[in-house]
Amino acid sequence: MSAQRSLPSIAALAALVLLVSGQAVRAEATGTSCVLDNVRSLVSPPVSIDRVSHVAGTAVIPSYCAVFGHIQHGTAIGFELGLPDSWNHKYLYYGIGGFAGQLDPIVAGLAKGYASGTSDTGHVGTSVQDASWALHNPAGILNHFESGTALPASALKALTAAYYRHVPVHAYFQGCSAGGRQAIVEAERFPSTFDGIVAGAPAWDYSDLLVSFIENGKAILRSQANWIPPEDFAAIDHVVQAQCSVRAGDGTDDGLIVNPLRCQPNLQVLLCRKKSGRNPCLTQAQIDTLREITTAGFAKGAPGYSGYPLAGSASDAGLSWGWSKWFFGTLPPVADRQGRLDFRGDVLPQGSDLGQGPNQYLLGEQFLRYVVLDNPGYDARTFEFPKDAVRLDRQLGGLLDATQTDLGPFVRLGGKLLIWHGWSDPAIPPQMSIELYQRIERSTARYEDQPGTRDSVRLFMVPGVQHCGGGSGLTDFDPLAALDKWVAQGQTPDRITASQVVDGKRVRSRPLCPYPQAAHYKGSDDPSQASSFVCR
Repeated sequence: MSAQRSLPSIAALAALVLLVSGQAVRAEATGTSCVLDNVRSLVSPPVSIDRVSHVAGTAVIPSYCAVFGHIQHGTAIGFELGLPDSWNHKYLYYGIGGFAGQLDPIVAGLAKGYASGTSDTGHVGTSVQDASWALHNPAGILNHFESGTALPASALKALTAAYYRHVPVHAYFQGCSAGGRQAIVEAERFPSTFDGIVAGAPAWDYSDLLVSFIENGKAILRSQANWIPPEDFAAIDHVVQAQCSVRAGDGTDDGLIVNPLRCQPNLQVLLCRKKSGRNPCLTQAQIDTLREITTAGFAKGAPGYSGYPLAGSASDAGLSWGWSKWFFGTLPPVADRQGRLDFRGDVLPQGSDLGQGPNQYLLGEQFLRYVVLDNPGYDARTFEFPKDAVRLDRQLGGLLDATQTDLGPFVRLGGKLLIWHGWSDPAIPPQMSIELYQRIERSTARYEDQPGTRDSVRLFMVPGVQHCGGGSGLTDFDPLAALDKWVAQGQTPDRITASQVVDGKRVRSRPLCPYPQAAHYKGSDDPSQASSFVCR
């Protein structure tokens, strides 16, 4: 299955949408009424407009024209486009995480005046954890991993121009996780669609990542003694904070771990001993399992990664939810009829917490069953590393993995790529983004008068933030605003101000610094203010 098979139709599709009455749209015209027939007149097959409605404004979101439709490309790629009455003359497309099958919310973009679009990547799922749509569906797989983003991203940009009769002055993409992977795919394979891209926690090395999910689950399934219950993670978090907040901090005593790679916490202090009186405590099997998952190496030996750093979050919404749910699940494994351990539960609606196994393992098993092997009865416990991983890479790696990291065409067109990743991410290893950034630096071809890679690509690591947000660290920051200033005003993001929020109130701010720099306290002034820190 070649990643290139769908490409010829994309340019033709954009041309079809941009042509109105046989002429290119005129930038000086006044725009199009939000009426179904009017919007339908702006497109041609394979683009179809299903419904159009005008949505009244609120205190947060301005009034806008809501356009829903689909693009027929093997499967129906559903899309939504919001066209604000008060448009900022910019276009924003949202990627979506997991296995998609839903439309990502676009309200944040609309609130800022962006014409904002998204798609379901070519299928409808019960949740973003559900991959059953891929069964006997090669066209759906191709759409999900490439065409289902590339086609609507281009078509909705063109439709925006046709609707307003004014070409957007800038076009941006924003996505996280699998949506971050989509962002990197756009920069690599479709460099002219967007002039600014935000990639959060990008799952760019997708096949290796999903293999690691299976291997991490199998480490737990070797013995019931290896499982760690959710309630014990608060104690783990406490130890990480106590040992690392100063050693790997920013020069203050605020508890933020700005670079967890500088600290390897000693979890042996949690070992259960008869006379210690510690409660909760961990057995040696539990400590060894957690250490294996977090430090044994990405995909058990693939070069370039070193697992998940224990980065701490210091709250009940931190390791005690995120790490527990992603790695260990909410209930211990049980023996099946053959006496072999397996996790309880299957894919549940998003947001459900009814005794799932680990999120990592469930996603990995869905991936193998439906995307790779086309076998809903496949038992992921039979996966053999590295033999099966090599077969997977040969079969689908060219489509799944955004590993062609020469971004020369994107850079030469003036594109800007802002990558960010939370240091407390329990889903995608933070070092994975560091490796991506370093690979882009190494492999991007350089030509005379070409902008420098560091002037076009920046990485920001975010203390205390989990997968695509959450946690108790610097959760309040705006990478899109930084990207817009970079693209539209030429202001290279040398720092992005982020805030820590407790009970709805901002308690401190810090600068996020471009990797490999990190924030350090100057030693004077108010340590709760970002202005008291330097990047070095």
